[in-house]
Amino acid sequence: MNGKIICINAAIHKVLLENNTIIDTKTRGKLRNENINPVVGDNVFVDIKTNTIETVEKRKNYLERPLIANIDKLLIVMSSSIPAFSTYLIDKFLVIANCNNIEPIIVVTKTDMISLKEKLEIKKYLKYYKKLNIKVYYNKEVRKIKKELKDSVIAVCGQTGSGKSSLLNRIDASLHLKTGEVSMSLGRGKHTTRLVELLEVNGGLIADTPGFSSLDINIDRKEIKNYYPDFKLDCKYKTCLHIKEDGCEVIKQINKNKIPKWRHDNYVKFMEEIKK
Repeated sequence: MNGKIICINAAIHKVLLENNTIIDTKTRGKLRNENINPVVGDNVFVDIKTNTIETVEKRKNYLERPLIANIDKLLIVMSSSIPAFSTYLIDKFLVIANCNNIEPIIVVTKTDMISLKEKLEIKKYLKYYKKLNIKVYYNKEVRKIKKELKDSVIAVCGQTGSGKSSLLNRIDASLHLKTGEVSMSLGRGKHTTRLVELLEVNGGLIADTPGFSSLDINIDRKEIKNYYPDFKLDCKYKTCLHIKEDGCEVIKQINKNKIPKWRHDNYVKFMEEIKK
């Protein structure tokens, strides 16, 4: 019977079957011999007589951190206070989403903890992301976020302490997910989520994943520019990396205030990080 892996704990793989039942399974030795390691989100075929995963279907995408496959949407939860709002981190998540053909959605939390001036500053950034056709919500817009879950598999990503588990509890109070305190000295939260697990919520599956503030991205440095939709311009040279090259159209657009300088600064910082 067909199903989807919703949680892995040691050798036990919990599978949601197409008849909407959940069973504990193990993997067939043949898969291990073929070096196939099932992950959460994998679509599989299970022999229900032995509760054994026989085959794993080809993945449409795969993330290493969080370790999950076949994602439709990436919910980028970004705190506006502690930890601090970071367009740099958002841009890195957007690259991951675009690279894997995943629809990114930004959700902003903790706006009640900042001043009006800080709110206006954040709105300026969000306005530009909306211009790139990226959906943006605040964590209080529960109804709108719920609609995004319908018939979708969603991964929830963001810094530790950004309010991911709190957001999921807002969406479905019956989840009772643990939430962690934020370290005032370090500006980041304590890990509260241990396992990647797909939870059935509002007609879809949503992953509560361990929080993190750094990302491992296996993309060639020369390809990074391809995942910035606002950078797809006809430069003087096709090999232009949009950093400081002669005839770079991206630089020209920045000088005309068509592309924000902060967006390009994030890109250059990202490129330097990958180079190192």
